[in-house]
Amino acid sequence: MIDPEHLRALGVPAERAERAAQAARAGDLRDLVHELLSHGLWSEVVDETQPAPQWIERWRAQAADGFPIIDAAALERLLAAGADPHDLSGVVRSAQILAIYNLAQLLDYPALALGWDLPEAATPVLACASEADAANARRLHPLHPELLERDPSGRFGEPCPLALRQWRGLPEPAREEIRTQLQAGHRSAAAALWKRHVGGEPRDCLDAVETLRRLLKDSNKR
Repeated sequence: MIDPEHLRALGVPAERAERAAQAARAGDLRDLVHELLSHGLWSEVVDETQPAPQWIERWRAQAADGFPIIDAAALERLLAAGADPHDLSGVVRSAQILAIYNLAQLLDYPALALGWDLPEAATPVLACASEADAANARRLHPLHPELLERDPSGRFGEPCPLALRQWRGLPEPAREEIRTQLQAGHRSAAAALWKRHVGGEPRDCLDAVETLRRLLKDSNKR
């Protein structure tokens, strides 16, 4: 049987992990399947936190191995034309989030896209059960209403602001310098550091560190 620690290792908060494990031990697998599906869907979205987008090299390798779905030629044309790899990551991430959200809706309501006007008793749904208790399958908890809440970035599916992306790309000492000044409420000092490490007009530097301050403050609340 699934131990709560297995779910916590996936990033599931302790309370939800314990609840899912307890329900599974009692024969109700819905919470467990819900957590596994939510994690599985988000694992298909590119990791934007890496200094260099790893998905690009992964796609290149898969295309070189003959994987038929990836348009590696278009990717290379975009990069050769000067496209910022991080901008490409943002576009790919947005498309992937839209795809997993639509997939979650489809899992919740398999006939929704068909526009069928079916009575509730005849509406197809997905259910889960163990092999030992297949006769008592229970309908899955809806996925899509809270899917965006599970965004690992904490931004509910929203794109990554440029200021956050630029800050992540700085060396660790520079990041900590700026973070320390923001935590101390010294925005002008943080903006001066931003200008030194990133560049830009003074007003733009102040706007960037203010955006970063809000994002870091929100991340500390989670």
